[in-house]
Amino acid sequence: MSCWKKEQLENMLEDVINELHLSDSAIAEFGANGTPPAQIVRMVLQQKDDIIRNLRAGMISITYP
Repeated sequence: MSCWKKEQLENMLEDVINELHLSDSAIAEFGANGTPPAQIVRMVLQQKDDIIRNLRAGMISITYP
């Protein structure tokens, strides 16, 4: 049994999601689809890993306005 209350766990999870700095479009998409927060975290971490891997391989990141 957990020593945390449901509200405390929900607040902690919300804090984690907020720290991911998701775009408004991502929040709208994932919120509307009811995507589990753990899946969102895994996806964001995978994207970060891909970016790091590409930078280490000498690739540069190009962003368009």
